[in-house]
Amino acid sequence: MNKPAQSISLLNKTSDSVRLSDFLTDFVKKMSISDEIYNDLRLVVEEAFVNIASYAYTEKNEQPVIIELSSTSSEISITFTDTGVAFDPLTDPAECKDTDDHCEGGMGIHIITSLTDHQEYNRVGQSNVFTVTKHYTS
Repeated sequence: MNKPAQSISLLNKTSDSVRLSDFLTDFVKKMSISDEIYNDLRLVVEEAFVNIASYAYTEKNEQPVIIELSSTSSEISITFTDTGVAFDPLTDPAECKDTDDHCEGGMGIHIITSLTDHQEYNRVGQSNVFTVTKHYTS
């Protein structure tokens, strides 16, 4: 089922992740997606948003982060737009050594790429635009 795109503007505060989770829940409520897909999407939006809220801005003042959700009958796309420091998470993720048990930071993008089917980053003017897409079957 195609749904019209919906967007929400939040502030770069990690506490706004609750509003984002509610926004996602409302968007997918009437869609025929499995709990597994929904839980993947919830984790993806939380990881991406918390990373933007925590690291995109060098100044500590509040800035907007816009999240847009759109869907077709077989996929959901989530676009995050912020005006923070230019950063492509797909080419600049934290490096981990093969001998590391875990990495300090940078695991969020690995979670996002493992739970989504397509990821794309663009710098548009002064904005970071990061889109992830998850395929599903009804």
